[in-house]
Order: sequence, then C-alpha cells, then structure tokens
Amino acid sequence: METILENKIERAKELARARDATAAARLADELTTSHPEDIRVWILRGHLNELFDDYAAAVKDLTRAMDLTSDEPHLFFTRGRYRFHLDDHEGALDDFASGLKLCDRLNNDYYREAFHFWRAESFIRLGKLHDALQDLSHVGDDQRWWTYKLRTKQDLLRDCRFVES
Repeated sequence: METILENKIERAKELARARDATAAARLADELTTSHPEDIRVWILRGHLNELFDDYAAAVKDLTRAMDLTSDEPHLFFTRGRYRFHLDDHEGALDDFASGLKLCDRLNNDYYREAFHFWRAESFIRLGKLHDALQDLSHVGDDQRWWTYKLRTKQDLLRDCRFVES
C-alpha cells in the first residue's frame, strides 16, 4: 500500500514537471480523498498549487498538513513562503517565528538560517527594519534565496539602510 501511494505521489510530480497541470492536480485531489490523513499528499498538493501560482490554495493545503502534525519545521517554512507570496507578511512572520521556536524545541538547525532570512524579508516589507537587521545577524554573508526575485543577504541589508536613510 505504501509503495503505491509513493508511486502516485511521484507520478503527480512527474506530471507537474511535464506541465500537465490538469492531470497532476486530478491525481493530487484523488490522493487527498483516498489518503486524507497522510501529510505527504497535502504537501504534494500545496507544492502543485505553488507551481501554478495558487498560493491561497497552497496555504490551505499546508494548513491541513499542519493539522496532522505540527513537529515539521519545513511545514512552517513552506507555508510562510506561500503567505509571503500572498503579501500576508504578518502571517508569514508568524510561521517563520513558529518555525524558529520549533527548531529550538527539536534542537534542529536545518531551517534556522532560512527562517531568519525570510523573516527579515517579511520585516522589510512591513517597514520593521530594526527587526530585519536582528534577523540578518543570524544569516551567513553568502546566503541567497529566491523570495520575489533572487535576493542576497547584502540586498536585504542594503534595503534596511536605504529605507533608514
């Protein structure tokens, strides 16, 4: 049973890569109906909705996944990114902050720098430059992420200084 589900998830991803959005979405919808308690199908559907720029639906899918388990930092990171793209910067801040707390609780640093980077970007959007600078102090100088475009730590620092002037 597990292998069948994994194969179907992989097939949906293949369809998405081939730009067959209709077939990928149909398969993801079938999986959420047949396996509603498996977070992987909700993550898959969220990912597909992101690929096709339906961030509102992607947020709902990740929220459903988070209802099933709240001990996955990547869920907070991913939903925070989706909220950022919806210009819901307060919601994004909440997710990134919750993710950082979860990193502390789990003693897991895998997403820590990414949370700080994206939270700094969200703070900049809200004009909270002091908070952004505090987050950026936890980010390596070589860090870069595609937020609304490819952004480096130096880009964010420059935005903080530019607006502060």
